[in-house]
Amino acid sequence: MSRLRLPLVPRSFRLASVVAVAATILYFSVVTPPGSGVIRTGPFGILPYSTWLHGLAYAGLAVTLAYALQDRSWRDWTVLVVVFFVAVGYGGSIELLQSTLDARTADFGDLLVNAVGAAVAVVCWRVVTRWVRFYRVRRVDELEAPV
Repeated sequence: MSRLRLPLVPRSFRLASVVAVAATILYFSVVTPPGSGVIRTGPFGILPYSTWLHGLAYAGLAVTLAYALQDRSWRDWTVLVVVFFVAVGYGGSIELLQSTLDARTADFGDLLVNAVGAAVAVVCWRVVTRWVRFYRVRRVDELEAPV
């Protein structure tokens, strides 16, 4: 069985994407978005919209971080444990920050949903990487110019 080949872009781009995702989560965690509270339930009408957003945001952070650390020499499970705890720690620090803001409130339920989103992403990442082979994308300055 052949593996699906996916590009592993240079580390600086991968780390920049982690910073961008984390900054986006931070921004939307401290600024009250316009129309807050208008949409009450998320897909399927089961969970509140904010719960879906928390889960997806921290799943996205975990996947981005796992991709950024893909070429580390650590064992797979070590990387995934680090990814999980970094994502949950980041969520916890944002909840602490929200407790100091007038327009926001800290909620243990949000932290739990963040952890569930990160855990689901870590498990999915582990399953997907069993069928994927990453290859390094060479930078433009490393490519030889045709002679």
